Amino acid sequence: MIYLSILLIVRNNHFQRSKYLQAAQEVTGHVYSASNHIYSYFLLKSINTYLSQRVAQLETEVYAYGNQLADPLNDSEQIRNLRIDSAIYRFTPAQVVKNSISLPENYFRLDKGSNDGIQNNMGVISADGIVGVIDNVSPNFSLAISLLNVKYKPNGRVKNNDYDYFGPLVWDGKDVRYTYLTEIPRHVVFELGDTVVTSGYSAVFPKGIPIGSIVDSQKLQDDNYLSIRIRLFTDFSKLKHVWIVSNRFQKEQLELEERTLLKPH
Repeated sequence: MIYLSILLIVRNNHFQRSKYLQAAQEVTGHVYSASNHIYSYFLLKSINTYLSQRVAQLETEVYAYGNQLADPLNDSEQIRNLRIDSAIYRFTPAQVVKNSISLPENYFRLDKGSNDGIQNNMGVISADGIVGVIDNVSPNFSLAISLLNVKYKPNGRVKNNDYDYFGPLVWDGKDVRYTYLTEIPRHVVFELGDTVVTSGYSAVFPKGIPIGSIVDSQKLQDDNYLSIRIRLFTDFSKLKHVWIVSNRFQKEQLELEERTLLKPH
């Protein structure tokens, strides 16, 4: 009955009809606007997924070509015919679904697991640098030790340094913006602002992945060594999109090291 009364008023009154159409247009506009925002959100999510996958593919190709170019025995024809499926390192895009930064031993959870080929001891990087290493895996998820973990100590080195010295990165459990490159001989030359990268001497990360920049240094108890303070490139409070790094020869490398350590000397 109310609807019929409104319909009669709108039909027979030009002013009321105008106001009704104006209000209807306003409501319709809001509906379409909301619909477009929802569509744009899902479209943006789809684009982000595609870009993450594309970055993973490009990273794989970059390291594959880098290894070929570093070998003086490879000619240009071999490089042109490079098969990407033979690359040492592969990169799988993933999303951080849970993350902690306020504990002495921090972890983060990813939306990729054994169903996606993820295994323990695979490295994790962001667009800015390294962020951790896979510690536990289920079919659809994986748990990674964060670089912000006092027990996790990957190796780093000063980029473009004449000395090929490296040392463990040690987080002191305090400021999430900084970590320390330790056990560096005092005679190693560096400047404030120099970049620290992965050493490449482990089976987890390729050589040269960014970590942070040098902000200061101090002597250790042993005057022959320094502890270098590093400002991290990765903002762990905003960690969202990452890539999981798999090394095709990691198992072989780790087994060889284990056999060597167990061998009596």
